[in-house]
Amino acid sequence: MRPNVWGLLNGLYPNKPPDDIPLIGVKASCLLLNTLAEVTITQRYKNNSSNPIEAIYVFPVDDEAAVNGFTAHLGQRTVRGVIREKEKAKQEYKAALDEGHGAALLETAGPGSLSVRLGNLAAGCEAEICIVYSTLCPVEDNAIVLKVPTTIKERYMPSAPLQASDAASEQPAYSSSVAYGLSLDVDIYMSGKISNVSSSTHPLSVSNDPDDGSHCQAKLGVEKVAMDGDVIIRVKHSDLHKPVVFLSSQADVDNGSAGLMLSFVPEFEEASDSSEQLEFVFLIDRSGSMGWSGNSGKSRPIDQCRDALQLFLRSLPEGCLFNIVGFGSRFEKLFSSSRLYDSTSLEEATRHVASLDSNMGGTEILAPLKSILSESSTSLLEKVFGKSGMKSSRKLFLLTDGAVGNTQQVIQTVKEHAGNTQVFTFGVGDGAASDLVNGVARAGRGESCFIRHGEAIDEKVITQLGKAMQPVLEDVAIDWGVLEVDEQSPLKINLAPVFNNTPYTVFALLSKASQHQGQVVLSGKLLGKEQRFTVDVTPWTTTRTDCRILHSLAAKQVIRGLQEAGGASKKVLDLSLRFEVASSEASFVAVEEREEREDGVLKTIKVPLSPIGPSVVTPGPMLSGRRPGGLGLGVGGGRRRSAKRCCRRAPPPCGPEASSIALCCCRMCCQGLSSKRSAPTGSVSTESSEMEPMAMAMSSAPKKEGHEPGGSTKNDIC
Repeated sequence: MRPNVWGLLNGLYPNKPPDDIPLIGVKASCLLLNTLAEVTITQRYKNNSSNPIEAIYVFPVDDEAAVNGFTAHLGQRTVRGVIREKEKAKQEYKAALDEGHGAALLETAGPGSLSVRLGNLAAGCEAEICIVYSTLCPVEDNAIVLKVPTTIKERYMPSAPLQASDAASEQPAYSSSVAYGLSLDVDIYMSGKISNVSSSTHPLSVSNDPDDGSHCQAKLGVEKVAMDGDVIIRVKHSDLHKPVVFLSSQADVDNGSAGLMLSFVPEFEEASDSSEQLEFVFLIDRSGSMGWSGNSGKSRPIDQCRDALQLFLRSLPEGCLFNIVGFGSRFEKLFSSSRLYDSTSLEEATRHVASLDSNMGGTEILAPLKSILSESSTSLLEKVFGKSGMKSSRKLFLLTDGAVGNTQQVIQTVKEHAGNTQVFTFGVGDGAASDLVNGVARAGRGESCFIRHGEAIDEKVITQLGKAMQPVLEDVAIDWGVLEVDEQSPLKINLAPVFNNTPYTVFALLSKASQHQGQVVLSGKLLGKEQRFTVDVTPWTTTRTDCRILHSLAAKQVIRGLQEAGGASKKVLDLSLRFEVASSEASFVAVEEREEREDGVLKTIKVPLSPIGPSVVTPGPMLSGRRPGGLGLGVGGGRRRSAKRCCRRAPPPCGPEASSIALCCCRMCCQGLSSKRSAPTGSVSTESSEMEPMAMAMSSAPKKEGHEPGGSTKNDIC
C-alpha cells in the first residue's frame, strides 16, 4: 500500500492557515485591448487581532507585467503610492511604522512576483490595496491568451551557489488551505469581430455587446474561485493576423510624450536551406513534480511530454540527427551523441519515450544544458557522415514544468551559445514558470509556448517544429521614418529574429516633438535576401484606450531589454521613476500620517499562497550559504534534523523501504538509497558533479507492489 505522503506534506503546508490571516478577498478587473491588457488587483485586508499588525503578501503577476499604479485605502482615507528608489522606499516605509503611522510598500519580489507590506493595520480595522499593471498577451493557437496568475510554484533550489540576481527573490509562504478567493471580470475590445471567448481553466459567463461585435464582457461563472491555479481566457477575432498600431499621448504623462506599439505580422514564402544539416535535441524534465496532477484527475505533465515527444519523433525530417536527454537530479542521454534519424533509431526512441517517467528527483537543468550546448556540431557531422566542412544547425527543444532558483544562470548559459543552437521551449502543466520558459526562448533566439491541462498538444508541437525547420528573418532593423524615437524595445542591439506569419511586436517612446503619423519599416535578411515589411501608423483607438498602458508597458519592455543585455541599473532607475513603473531598482510606497499613532509590539503575519503540487526539496545552499525556509521544504525557521532524529520521526521509517524523499529528511539515508540507482538499459547516465545525494533518492527506492516509480499523484517530489 502506498504511504500517505500527502498527510506528511500537510505538516509542511499546514491544513489551514492561522485564524489571524488578514487577507479576506481578492478581485481582478481586466481591460483587454487586442493583445494589451490592464489589470487592477484589489486586495481586502482585515485585522482580526487585538494588536496592530504588519501583513506581508508575496503574490504572482505575469512576468511581462509593468506595475504602474499603487493605492492604499486605509479606513476613510485614500493614499496614492509614489515611486521611489528601492532603498529609499524601504526607509520611508520603516520610518512611518517607527513613528506609528500607517504605511504600505509594493516592490518586486522576483521574476513574476510582487510583495505587498501593509504596516500598522490597527486592531479591528480594514484596508484595501489596489495594484494596477499592464501586460502584453501572447497569441497562441490563433487566439489572444489573457493569463491572470493566482499562485506561485515553489522554486527548486539547485545544488550550485546562485547568482545574486537569482538569490534576491523573496519566497512566499504556503498553506494547503486558504480562506480567501478570487473574483474576476474582463472588459474586452478587439480590432475585429469577436468570434469566441473561452477558458480551459474556469467556467465563464460572457455577455456580448448587441451594438458592437468587437466588444464583450466576461466574468467567472461563479462568484469566487480558489486561488490555486492560473485563470486562462482565450479570445479569437477576425483581424487577429492583421497589423495593429496603438499610439497615445496625454499631457500629464511624461509631459505629453507618446507611447507607441506596432504589431507586424510578416509573411514570406516558405523556404529551406538545403546546405544545412539539421540536428534536433529534446531536453525533457523528468523531475518528480512532472508526475504531479493534484486531486483533480488531470493528466500529468510527464504524460503530456510523452505525447508531445511521440508526435515530434514522427514529424522529424528525413536525414536529420536527433537525441533525447532526460534530466532531474542527474541526466541521461538516449544516445551518447545524436544519431541519424532512420527506422532503427526511431523504433529505439519510441520505446524509450514510452518508458519515460517522473522519477529522476530534482530539477537540475544547468548541467544537461551545458553538456548539450558544449558539444561540437562539426565533430558530430564528421563522425556521422565521414566528411568535413558540412554546415550544421542545432535545434534544442526544452519541455519542463520547472520553476528553478537559478533561472538567470540558465538564461545566460543559453545566451552564450545562441550562435550555434536555437532554443524552443514548452512550459508543461499548470504553473510552469513563465520567466524561465520565455526567458530561455528569447536568449536562444527561438519561441516559447505553454501546454496547459486541457489544451491540445498537436497544433503546438507542429507549429514549433515548423518554425524550427524554416529560416527566420535575421539582421533585423526598424526604420521609424519621420517618427522621433527616444527609446525602443526590442533594443537596437538585440532585435530578435522574425518568424513567418507570427506577430512581431515593437514598442517605442516618442519624443515630445515627434509626429504621430507616418510609416515604420521592418527589414531583415531571409537566406541572404533582403525583405521589407511596412506598417502605416494610423492608430486604432477605442473609447477605453488609456495612454498609461502604452507608456508603462513600453518602459517595462525597454527595462527588460536593458537588464537582459546586462547592467544599466542607473538607466533602469531613471526609466522607472520617469514612467512610474516598479522594477528591481524602484518601488512604490504609501504613507498615511495619523494623529492617533499606533504603539505596542507590531506582529508580522505572512499571507500564504495555495501551493501547486507538493513541497519542493532543495538540495543545495543559496548564495548566502543557507536556504530560505530551513530545510527548503516551504516552511520557515528550524534547523536541519540529525540523521538519527530523522529516522526516528519519519513515518514510515527512512532507508531502503522509503518510497519517496518526502519520507526522509536526512542525507545519510538518502545517500544509501542513491548508491543503488542505475541508469535504464540503453541510455547514458551522467551525474551532476555538484549534486548532493538528498535530491536523488526518489528514483532509487525499490518498487513496491502497486507502485510505479514516478506514477503517484501525491508522492513524487521535485
